[in-house]
Amino acid sequence: MKYRGIIMDLDGCVYVGEEPTPGAADALKRLRDLGVKTLYVTNNPRKTSEDCAEMLRRMGIDCDLDDFLTVGEATALYIYSRSGPSRVLVIAGEGVKVYCEKLGHKVLGLNEWEQAEYVIAGHDREINYEKLKAGLRAILNGAVFIGTNPDVTHPGKDGLEPGSGAIIAPFKVMTGVEPIIIGKPSRIIMDIALEKLKMNPSEVLVVGDRIDTDVRAGKSIGADTALVLTGITKESDLEKIPSDLKPTYVFKDLRELVNELFSNSRN
Repeated sequence: MKYRGIIMDLDGCVYVGEEPTPGAADALKRLRDLGVKTLYVTNNPRKTSEDCAEMLRRMGIDCDLDDFLTVGEATALYIYSRSGPSRVLVIAGEGVKVYCEKLGHKVLGLNEWEQAEYVIAGHDREINYEKLKAGLRAILNGAVFIGTNPDVTHPGKDGLEPGSGAIIAPFKVMTGVEPIIIGKPSRIIMDIALEKLKMNPSEVLVVGDRIDTDVRAGKSIGADTALVLTGITKESDLEKIPSDLKPTYVFKDLRELVNELFSNSRN
């Protein structure tokens, strides 16, 4: 097989909202049966690997906890690799807090913003004025500004919803400071993914539903990319893709991807 591993997006690719995309369960089972290692890499800062695994299993998709890399885990790992256990102010989903605590970082309360060495901003459904104020003051006080991922929207079951980029933006505007982005399309999370797979980019196919994050992320590490049209990007958008961001393949869904690329593969 040309590809030993797949770096797979979740939301908009494997499922949309609470529903699996057409043929996803069968396609992913075939990859598993063929011994193709699938690493699910998600920009969702609210979820842990346990959350993701539980969701996929409810959809009839076999998976192990080691099959996932969330942006929350990647963020905690990045900070640890840079500074060791650190004091962090998290204005993002619960998944970020969980992984920060697992790695020994101290997650601060809003009233402890002066102690913050890092401010982590990302998708937060409970964003409010007090959080904006604490993050603003911590960044101006010298805390390193981390953004989980730049997606300004993400697909929900009844339409688009605000994404992490919508939470990060106010801090950029207020402080004039550019965040260090961890999630796709940043190379930071992609290098962590390759390390976890123990593969080089030529052995991996990067699969997702977005040009600006998934395809760009794959190109950042020099891997082949596949765009599926079950999420953000639609067929009508294809002609507008810049030449430098055109994916290696375009498929209607994961079922078509596996049928086209792995139909002649054997165990």
